[in-house]
Amino acid sequence: MNTSRLAFIAAALLSAGAAHASFSGDFSAANWATSVSNGGNGSAVVSSDGSTLTLTSSDFSPFTSLLASDVSSQITLTQAVSLSFDWAYVSNDENGSSSDPFGYSVDGVFTQLSANDSWDGQSGNVTLSLNKGQTFAFVSRSVDSIFGASVATVTGFSATTTAPTPAVPEPSGAALVAGGLLALAAVGRRRVR
Repeated sequence: MNTSRLAFIAAALLSAGAAHASFSGDFSAANWATSVSNGGNGSAVVSSDGSTLTLTSSDFSPFTSLLASDVSSQITLTQAVSLSFDWAYVSNDENGSSSDPFGYSVDGVFTQLSANDSWDGQSGNVTLSLNKGQTFAFVSRSVDSIFGASVATVTGFSATTTAPTPAVPEPSGAALVAGGLLALAAVGRRRVR
């Protein structure tokens, strides 16, 4: 194999970045912060083998709570990544999935994955490109925290680091002026001849 082919293969491998399968390495369960708002009793649990994250929305006995509650498992990214995951969702709320939506958020902006007005199981796959410093979270919401909980599972989670796009340096003002003066000098020199 010639050296140019080896260099190409090495460059391709480096640009692919490091990959983390499941909730491991930089994305292990210990690096995710779990919170439950408004005194809810929901949970976010990563399986012992790191393959599955299960979010269960808050649910109290009828009329104990009418407060909305979010269960969130979040991580702040230390590098640019491409995230990919599969999700499955079912709502046991007697009002259906509208009362317990599931999705993710990036820097606090929620994107709902589960469809409203459904009593059937749902599933899908998501791939996102995120930047260093952004906060990503899986979120299970409960509109009223009563009448049954939803359960969302995240599997097939992977994170691949992506190389940042190098910045193109802007020419400085002095370089532009010098270039312009050289061009004028060249034109003037031609006219003299």
